[in-house]
Amino acid sequence: MAKKKSVSTKKPTARNTTAKKPTAKNATAKGQVGSIKMLSAKPSTRRPPNNPDVPQGTIDELNTVLNSLKNKLDDYSQHLRALDRMRLNGVGIRKLGFIERAYELALENGEFLPHYLTIERFGADLQYFIDFRSLVDLTDQIREKLWNITIQSADIAYTDALEFYASVREAAKRRVDAAETIHRDLSVFFKRRRMETEEPTEMKLKHDVNSLIHGKHDGKIVVENIRPKLTGGKRKIIDETFRDTAQFKDTVEGDFTE
Repeated sequence: MAKKKSVSTKKPTARNTTAKKPTAKNATAKGQVGSIKMLSAKPSTRRPPNNPDVPQGTIDELNTVLNSLKNKLDDYSQHLRALDRMRLNGVGIRKLGFIERAYELALENGEFLPHYLTIERFGADLQYFIDFRSLVDLTDQIREKLWNITIQSADIAYTDALEFYASVREAAKRRVDAAETIHRDLSVFFKRRRMETEEPTEMKLKHDVNSLIHGKHDGKIVVENIRPKLTGGKRKIIDETFRDTAQFKDTVEGDFTE
């Protein structure tokens, strides 16, 4: 007798009904669309950090103080040329150590001092040098602070000029009146000058040869060539072009090693 198959009655599992997340189009509002466009646009010219500006009154006060110091030093400082400074003995770390050590030994062994140099004069000269060396260090620190402000202000002014130039360039592309003239005037500062080489190029040689053949310029071109044997050959080219006969002479010589 065949057994009856047992039919399993499984309950259907309930699927997780997760709600779909809204897409970016549905989620972005009108106000957010404008911000996204601003982020995706090309970055504008980099602006320097906003540092507090020095008041004009402080700048005038600094000028007054520095000018008064310069006027006071004019009565004592000598006007040295570059050659005069080279002849004098500058004092670095090693020479400063030598001076201080010599002064210490002179205090203990005053009998070795020459008759025209006293220990009091030696000490006064050393202190005089140390005082002005300290003033130089102080002015170097002041100059560093002034130079930092100068560099930052120059960067800000140059950035302003670049932004103005970019605006003029865009206006010149749209054929705005007077924009092309301003753009032509400012674009000269961004053109690179060609570096003049000592050896004439092949294009320049052909141009000079054609000028001489057709009688447009005065001059001569000499080409010397040595065929290579076991070592590299040598070719010498002399290009002399006289633009205005006797007033201008342009000589270009070049050696080519093969």
